[in-house]
Amino acid sequence: MRVVLASCVINKFLKILQLLVQEPAASFKAFLPNIIGLCMEQLYPILVEQPCPDIKCEFYELLHQLLLHNWRYFFASSLLARMSAGEETVENQPQFYCHNAVFKQNLEALENLNSKCKLYQKIIFKDSMLLQFVNVFLQALVYRSHDLLQEEITITLYNMAAVDFDSFYSVFLPQFLGGCEGLTDSQKSELGKNFTPDKDLPSFTQSIHRFVGDLRYYRLCNSSLPSGTVKF
Repeated sequence: MRVVLASCVINKFLKILQLLVQEPAASFKAFLPNIIGLCMEQLYPILVEQPCPDIKCEFYELLHQLLLHNWRYFFASSLLARMSAGEETVENQPQFYCHNAVFKQNLEALENLNSKCKLYQKIIFKDSMLLQFVNVFLQALVYRSHDLLQEEITITLYNMAAVDFDSFYSVFLPQFLGGCEGLTDSQKSELGKNFTPDKDLPSFTQSIHRFVGDLRYYRLCNSSLPSGTVKF
């Protein structure tokens, strides 16, 4: 009973914070540093260990609304500056940084932020976060941890790759393969060669599915051999 009551209280508190971060008035903007600090330094370490998906959904929705309605808190540059080829200034940079329903919610939040704010094109995202997201989504496909979301994951991967296809194929994919366990160097090389550098969604989707299937097959073959037969 106490656990249920505590969950309800936390959910209501998170909903209140969601309303606060959506307010456009300057008087509410003054609370942003404290809200971000509360979320990332106090709430997140506690909630990440909890088994309650409902609370996590509300927390991630809070982060989604925080970014969506306070984009200029992190990226305060003018339209002219954003259109130029110069460096991008990130404000408040230190603060910038399963369950199927929660995973899907986060995918949708990422795609929504990219659609409205061009998140994937931001320098801080490309330099500090893109590789980690690519790794997570490829691992989810390889290990089939979120099979019901294969299509959504592949589309998100495509949209991230589309920001710079050349970097995706020449940098991110080799780095992912370099960190894959249970494969020989020749198998990693073969997987990289066979991943055709397509730039349209249908062809990219086929390449992803073929890549994931081949990777699983190689691992299955290697694991079925006597110990010491294959050198990694």
